[in-house]
Amino acid sequence: MLQNSVISQGQVVLSLNYEYEFLAETQFGMDPIPNINKEQTWLNSGSLFASYGVTEGLSIAAVVPFRNITNDKYLFPGQHEDQYEGGKYTRHSAGMGDIVLLVNFVPNILLKLPGTVITVGIKLATGSVHAVDQYGTRFSDLLQLGTGSYDPVFSISSTQSWNNLSVTGSFFTRFTMQENPYGYKYGDEFQTVLGTDYQHSSRFFGGVSLNHVFTTRDTFGYGKVARKRGGKWFYMAPRFGFNLKDNLSLEARIPIPLYQNVNESQLVSDYQIQFGTSYHFDL
Repeated sequence: MLQNSVISQGQVVLSLNYEYEFLAETQFGMDPIPNINKEQTWLNSGSLFASYGVTEGLSIAAVVPFRNITNDKYLFPGQHEDQYEGGKYTRHSAGMGDIVLLVNFVPNILLKLPGTVITVGIKLATGSVHAVDQYGTRFSDLLQLGTGSYDPVFSISSTQSWNNLSVTGSFFTRFTMQENPYGYKYGDEFQTVLGTDYQHSSRFFGGVSLNHVFTTRDTFGYGKVARKRGGKWFYMAPRFGFNLKDNLSLEARIPIPLYQNVNESQLVSDYQIQFGTSYHFDL
C-alpha cells in the first residue's frame, strides 16, 4: 500500500522500506494441491519514499523500488527443452522496479472531514521486462522487475483519532493501461485496508490492520486471457514500532494470510515481513 498523507508546508519526509515474501505452497482456488515441482519463490524488495509539502493541503511524493526475485523448481526429465535431463532450474532477476510518482491533496469538499486525503499518481515503466534464464530464454512476466506499462493509481484514505487511539480506512487502485512490448498486460489491482493504531507512549506504538486485495486476470498475446493469474487475498497485519527521536521512527509489519482464493493453480504466500524507517525535517 502506498504511503498517502499530506504533510506540513516545507516539510520533507524520507522513508526506507524493506519487504520479504516467501511463496512455496500451491493452491487451486482455495484448495491446497501438491507442489509436484517443489517450486519456491523468494521476493525481496526495498524502496525509497520521498515526499515534500508544497502547501498545507498539497504534497508531492515519489517511490523508487528495487527488487530481487528468485524462483527455483525441480524439473522432471524432458519437462524443459533447454534442460532436458531435468533437475534444479533457477530464474532470477534483480534491479530497479517501476517508479511511482504521487500527488497527495485535500480538496475543499473534504475540509470538513479532517484526516481525509486523496492521492493520484502514475506508475512508470522503469523496471526491466527483459530478464532471461541461464539459457538466454526470457522467462515469465510474473518474475520480471516491472510491468512494462504506464498506469494511473488512485487512493483515498481517512484517519480519525481519539486520544492515543486512531482508526484508518483506505482504498487503493491501479489500472493497467497497456501491454508490455511482449504483448502481456497485467490485471487491475484493488486494495482495501482498515486498521487501528495505539500510541502506548511517546516512544512506542502498535496496531493491526485488515487488508483485502483483489486483482483481475492478466492477458497475453494482445488480448488472450491468462490462466493462473489473479485472485483474492485477505491479510491480517500486526504492526509495531518506536520513535527513536521526534522526527525518526522504526516500525515492522507482519502480514499474515487469512484467505487466499486464486484463479486456477498458483503459488501462494507463506508469510511476509516488512520493515521501515521514516525521517522528517523542515527545509
